[in-house]
Amino acid sequence: MPSTGDARRGLGTPAAADAHADNLTPTTVKVVHIGKFYFPIPGGMETALQQLCEELNPHVDLRVLVANTRPRTVTERINGVRVTRVARWGQIASTPLCPSLPRRLAEHRADIVHVHEPNPMATLAVWLANPRARVIVSFHSEVVRHRVLRHAYRRLRERLLQRADRLIVATPHHLDFPALRPHRRKCVVIPFGIDVARFQPNEAVRRRAAAIRAEFGPRTVLFVGRLVYYKGVEYLIEAMSRVSARLLIIGRGPRERALRRRVRALGLEERVVFLGEIAHEELPAYYHACDLLVLPSTQQSEAFGIVQLEAMAAGKPVISTRLPTGVSWVNRHGMTGWLVPPADADALADAMNRLLEDEALRHRLGEAARHYVSEHFTRQKMARAVLALYEEVLSETPRPIPSRKL
Repeated sequence: MPSTGDARRGLGTPAAADAHADNLTPTTVKVVHIGKFYFPIPGGMETALQQLCEELNPHVDLRVLVANTRPRTVTERINGVRVTRVARWGQIASTPLCPSLPRRLAEHRADIVHVHEPNPMATLAVWLANPRARVIVSFHSEVVRHRVLRHAYRRLRERLLQRADRLIVATPHHLDFPALRPHRRKCVVIPFGIDVARFQPNEAVRRRAAAIRAEFGPRTVLFVGRLVYYKGVEYLIEAMSRVSARLLIIGRGPRERALRRRVRALGLEERVVFLGEIAHEELPAYYHACDLLVLPSTQQSEAFGIVQLEAMAAGKPVISTRLPTGVSWVNRHGMTGWLVPPADADALADAMNRLLEDEALRHRLGEAARHYVSEHFTRQKMARAVLALYEEVLSETPRPIPSRKL
């Protein structure tokens, strides 16, 4: 079962972290989180950052620094969290270029700087600002595809990992990332969590879910995510040629045009529906309307799959792939859903048909998934563990501030 704890002592229990953090009270400790983007921009790392910061906000003096989508800096409050979107003046690969980010970081004089990786601009900002602060790094995933970018900032990232007081990973599988192996003694496993209550049905959600099912039919498969190379949506589309159901695709991305062409080539226009991005408050109804969620990712860039938690919280089983990441750690085969090999359209089709044709199995998996998420993957549990980690790090003797030599 999932657990949290310090890799130096083995993986401890969530209860231990909870008991430690229950003693914490609101404090004036200054914490700056540096992410890539922030809500309402979609993405797994963005969702994890938002969920964590909304829970941390009452307990620390919190600021969030992320990239804007435009060349100007704006500060706003989102659900009480102070978020500064730093001016972006372009991007390299998928990395936003925010020249003023180091200055913004230095201005806050934080006690703790919490960096969310992979994020080359954030890594560079910490190196340039060189803050006199404790440094925590949440290591969400490896950089897999962008080979040039990966090699260009590997040394800089290594300096950040050396500098860090602790490295947070979301599952035990993350401990095997090559970049983290030299630093395992500093690694702590704290699973991502979500606002489980948001996905519990109320009357409005039930009515909207019923309307969705009336529009798209009684057998509905859902995909939620960005349409990018590692999501494997092309295999899901191919599998739909063998499945008598409607596939609803929520999300946008650079692969959308190619995926639409593939749907037309297979003659699946009536069976596969691209919904684009939907309103944040609409998403729970789509989870409740569907029969199951499919996450067909093919590469290790998919390190966790927060959408799995959202579907499970709504009582829906998940079909995902056996990646050597946290994806298969979150979705337990035969307990909360089904696991299939990556890049295998036939296996996806077989799994979808099995679950769609067995209502009792879907119900059993969905109910187990709901209880599983409520016990192990709440954002409250995640935040308590992070607060306990902050307290632990602040109680230690400060480490020397490193030079900026590479």
